[in-house]
Amino acid sequence: MEMRSRRLACQPGYSAARRVATLGAVVVASALCAPTLLADDIGYEELVARLGGAVPTGAGVRAAQCEAPEASGTPIPYGPNQTLPEFAGKTFSAQSGTPAVSSHATYVAGVYYGNNSIARGVGTIYLYEANSFLSSHLRYGQGSSAAPVAPPSVLMKVYNHSWIGGLGTGGAPVAGDLEILRRADFQMNRDDTLYCVGMNNGAASVTYPLMAMGYNGISVGRMDGDHSRGDVPAGADGPGRMKPEIVAPGNATSWAAPAVGAAALLLYDTALSTLSSNPNADETPVIKACMLAGTTHRAGWTNNPVASGAQRGSTVKPLDAISGADLLNIDRSHLILTGGEIAGATSAAAAVAGPVVGWDYENLPATNASRFWRFTISQSAPEVSVIATWHRVASTSIAVPQLADLSLTLLRVGGDGTAVTLEGDAGAAFYGSGNVASRSAVDNIEHLYIRNLAAGDYIIQMTRGGTSTAAAPFALAWFVSPREADLNRDGTVGGLDLAVLLGTWGEAGAGDIDRDGTTGGTDLARLLSDWG
Repeated sequence: MEMRSRRLACQPGYSAARRVATLGAVVVASALCAPTLLADDIGYEELVARLGGAVPTGAGVRAAQCEAPEASGTPIPYGPNQTLPEFAGKTFSAQSGTPAVSSHATYVAGVYYGNNSIARGVGTIYLYEANSFLSSHLRYGQGSSAAPVAPPSVLMKVYNHSWIGGLGTGGAPVAGDLEILRRADFQMNRDDTLYCVGMNNGAASVTYPLMAMGYNGISVGRMDGDHSRGDVPAGADGPGRMKPEIVAPGNATSWAAPAVGAAALLLYDTALSTLSSNPNADETPVIKACMLAGTTHRAGWTNNPVASGAQRGSTVKPLDAISGADLLNIDRSHLILTGGEIAGATSAAAAVAGPVVGWDYENLPATNASRFWRFTISQSAPEVSVIATWHRVASTSIAVPQLADLSLTLLRVGGDGTAVTLEGDAGAAFYGSGNVASRSAVDNIEHLYIRNLAAGDYIIQMTRGGTSTAAAPFALAWFVSPREADLNRDGTVGGLDLAVLLGTWGEAGAGDIDRDGTTGGTDLARLLSDWG
C-alpha cells in the first residue's frame, strides 16, 4: 500500500507537502525549519568550563541518522548535504542506497554531529531512510527468526529519529506498530544502542506510535513545550506510560531530538574512553539514567506528588506531564557518569555512605528484593534528583516483552541508625517540596525529585514488586546539587575548590562562581562563605 507523508509546518511560511513511498500505510512527518541550539541552555558551557581541553567530542563513537524521505524521486532525498564545510572530514555510509540531498536531514545533521555541534568529533555516520530502516534494519514483517540487523559497527551507539509515523490512521497504534516498537526495543537491549526520538510538533497534535511509544529509547519534546504529550494510549504496549521523557532547545522536535542525541554521543564517548575499565558504563540504561537524572528542573516542573496525609510525597506518575524529566543538561549528566558506579547494598543497614553524584547498574532477580545506597549531606541540598530506568525484554524480536515492576524511595537515617520513611506529613520537616517515593505501575522509569533536602544521612531504596518473572537489570543515577562554590563537585567546599578558583583568576572559567565573566574577589568571598 501507499505510504502517505506530509511535512508539518513548525513556524509560519512552511506549508504541507505530500510525497509517496512504499511501506504499508505509514504517515511520516518531518519539520523543515531553521534549527536553533543554545549551548548555554543544555549545560555545555559549564561542561567546557569544568573540563577545558578534556571535554568529550564524540570522537570515540559513531552515529546513525534515520530520515523520512523529503520527496519522491530516485535517488531518495534522505541525506545531508555532504559538501558543506559543516561536514568536512566526516565519513558517511549510506545504508539505504545513495541519498539525494534533504534540507531537513542537513539541518538535523548540523545539530547532531556537525563541526559546530557539541558532538563535532564524530567522524563516521550511518544514514538510513525511514522505510528502509524499518524493513531492512529492524526487518519488520519478516517473522520471529529474522532478528533486527546488528549495527554496522560496535562503536555505533546512537540512532536519531527526527520523524514520526504510524501504520494506522489518526495516530492509533495497530499490530504493525507494536511489532516495530518491539523490534526496536529488542535491538537497543541486545546491542547497547539508544534511539533518540522526536515527538510530534504542536501541543495539541497527535502522538504517533513510531517511534515515540517505545520503552528503551528516549522520546524528546521541545524546551518551549510545543509538542505532543500525554500517556501512551490503549491499544499500544504499556498504556498509561508518560511521554515525552526529556526536552531540549529547538523550534521543532526535529532539532531537539539530535541535541539529545549529541549529548548521548558525548556520554558514550566518555564511557568507552575514560571509563573503559567498567563494562557497565556504556549500558544503554546507564546512559539514559544519567541523562534523565541530570536534567535542569525548571520552575513549574512537577510530577504531582500527594500533598498531605499518610502518602504525602509519593507519586504514581514519575515525570512532568509536559516536559518529562525536563531540560537536557550535559554537564550534570557527565558529572553523574564520571562520578562512578557505586554498588548497592542488600540491606539498609549495610549501605555505606558514598558520593552525592553517581550511578549503579544491577539486577533485582526476585520479587520483593531491594537494593540500598546511602549518601550524607552536611548542608541542605537545593536539589536532589534520582532516576531509575530499565528495559523491557523479550526472547525474540516480536514476542510480547515483559517488564519488571520496580519502585523507588528515599529514606532518612534516624538518630538510632535505622532507616525512617519520609512519606507522610511528618516527613515535611526534612524537605521543602517534591516527591520521596515513585511507584508507577506501568512506566519503566521511576523518578525522585526533592528541593531543599535538610542536612543529614539518606538512603535510596529500589524495590521489585509485581508478578513478572522477567529479568530486571536496572540503572540508577543520582545527583545531589552542590553548593555553587563546590567547583570540583566532590560534595565539599575546600582546598581543591580554592585551587580551581585561583587557576582561573582574572578570567572567565570554572572559578567564576557569580558568572560575571571574571574570576575575582566576589567569587573568592562566596567560596569562603561555603567553606567546609
